This record gives sequence, structure tokens and C-alpha cells, in this order.
Amino acid sequence: MLGGTIGDLEKGDVFEPVEYVLSAFMCTEYAHGVEENSELFHSDLNEQDRQMRPPTMIHVDKMRILEKNCLKEQRIAGMKAEDARIHYEYHAKQHSPAYVGERLVVTGHIVDKYILRERQYLWYYLEVHTADGRLVTTYNDRTLLRFKKVGES
Repeated sequence: MLGGTIGDLEKGDVFEPVEYVLSAFMCTEYAHGVEENSELFHSDLNEQDRQMRPPTMIHVDKMRILEKNCLKEQRIAGMKAEDARIHYEYHAKQHSPAYVGERLVVTGHIVDKYILRERQYLWYYLEVHTADGRLVTTYNDRTLLRFKKVGES
């Protein structure tokens, strides 16, 4: 269910999209945070003559889309949930670069919510496109919702 917490999300929920303009600051700070030293992500003084978005920046997009769609657990705003979550597995595929100054649109949905070995998981699928429709990134993410076994308090 959209509008609640991340744990309230259900199979089939479709996220309200998020749009933003990619800035040099976003790329540089993210690259510093993940210890990515390539000049491609820090400035336009590189062989492309344009500053690019780091490929794993999809993780920030996941936080943006959750912030917009899970109003009772806005982690960027400092809200917390009762249970910790574990980013269990992800696969990000780059289809094309995104450059500073481009408007990006993040869309996605919940593929599945399931129990495995008495623990609950959530499977996200996200896409990032430029405003003109060019596909930048596809992303599959599996998150362990509660470290505790289902039914434990």
C-alpha cells in the first residue's frame, strides 16, 4: 500500500514517479561517498567533456521514490521504522549515460513480496529515463524487510 511505510508496500504497487535535474553537486558528492575517483563523475574535464552520473546512483533514486511514496517512513526527512531492513541483493544495468543538466524520471513498482526461510522480502523494480525517454538504468532490488522471523516481536 502506497502512503504507508516501506513494510506496507505490496506486490503490484506502482510508485508515483520522481523527476529531478541531475546536478554536478549530486554526482560529485555521490562519487566521493562511494570512493569513485574517475574524473567522469567529478567534472567535465574528461574525455567526454561532460560530467556523468555514477552508475550505482540508482540507490539514491530508490531513496527518492520511497520518500515520495512511503509517507509514514520518510528516511531522508529523518523518519524511522520499527524494524531495520537489509539491502539484500541488487542488480543495476546501465543502458546509457546520464549527464549533468539532464532531467531524469524515476519510475517503478513492487514485483513481489514474499516469505523465504521465515523472513519477509520485498522485490523492487525501478527504471530511470531522461525526460525525452532515453533509458538510463534498470534496477532490481531485493530487501529483507525484517531481520526477525515472521511472527516474532
